[in-house]
Amino acid sequence: MSTSGDAALGPSEFARRVIEPGDFVADRSAFVDVRLPRSAGKASYSLIGPGVSQNPEQVVNLPEAHGFHLGAASMDHGVVNNQHMHFTAEVFICTRGLWRMRIGEHGQQTLDISEGTVFSVPTWVFRGFENIGPDDGWLFAVLGGNETGGIVWAPDVLRAAAETGLFLGADGTVIDASDGSSVNGCIEPLEESQLSSLDSYSDDELVARTVRFEDLAWSGRSLLSSAGQGRAGSSIELAPVIGYGMTEDRRHQPPITIPHGFSIEWLRAAPGASFGLHRLARHQAAILTEGSWEVAVNRGSSRLTARPQEGSVVSMPPGVWRDFLNVGESEACALMVCNSQERPRVEWDESLAQSAAANGWRRDASGYLAPATLVAGASGAVP
Repeated sequence: MSTSGDAALGPSEFARRVIEPGDFVADRSAFVDVRLPRSAGKASYSLIGPGVSQNPEQVVNLPEAHGFHLGAASMDHGVVNNQHMHFTAEVFICTRGLWRMRIGEHGQQTLDISEGTVFSVPTWVFRGFENIGPDDGWLFAVLGGNETGGIVWAPDVLRAAAETGLFLGADGTVIDASDGSSVNGCIEPLEESQLSSLDSYSDDELVARTVRFEDLAWSGRSLLSSAGQGRAGSSIELAPVIGYGMTEDRRHQPPITIPHGFSIEWLRAAPGASFGLHRLARHQAAILTEGSWEVAVNRGSSRLTARPQEGSVVSMPPGVWRDFLNVGESEACALMVCNSQERPRVEWDESLAQSAAANGWRRDASGYLAPATLVAGASGAVP
């Protein structure tokens, strides 16, 4: 998909979209279960969009609608996030620690995830999680849609929370009645007839929604920009996780194809390697999980750069030219999230397309990397 016109970012707007770990604001009152014995101290973060926070005072770094929400959770060893349910996709990305995911009203199914693992939780099932690792741990979370439909708590959680003085108002916000004040019109626990309408999944089905870093299918033939170096190489690689993402390798197959409303893919770059100047017609966020990245926006004299800390999140609006360069001395990795159910077609800077063509590579009518001799003269060929 081509994007007309250049949507350049100014310095202040670019800076606003680079969210570094020092900008993250922990909320320890986001949910109704925060006073339960094993849940005290859990921290929630709203980085892009409010997510499903039930605290109207929650700080949201970037409120702008992206078609998805991106947040995070940090919890000490042994701390639990209790059973709850979502109506849109929820994807957990573990970047530190060891976590036990619990599925079902009473958490009767468990699945452990470690650093580098992505777990897509089915909708319409209760889920919770516990930090079983040695440190405070870190989970990023991506939620589907601009409107998530809110959060539904397991009945036992609401009952236990009420004993601590916390209730949910009709609008889903937390009400503190620990001073003995009366509360009316609160959300009541689900009844058995309502619980019976929820879904269930087998252990094997849950495992199929889990993608470990060591199982990724990397491709060095996934970007036209790499072909500009003579042939598609391995200095910059993509590995789809959910949906097809930006890959231009026609043999690439994502392990999770269930519709989420967004795609997630891993990007890794050797020292000195860059993605190449490009743009998309969709909102995109990059989670810079490892290494030293330089992020650039705009073209020509308006080009701006930033070198965010490891663990930062960077938001890119539609139509903005951008590039990602590994400026470190070791491999750099990032997770790319795009609000596209279909492949978000990459629009390359013309100089990159010309360089690739000079080295014998183009994109076919489907936007996949191909030898130029096979697509030359074809009416559907894409530079």
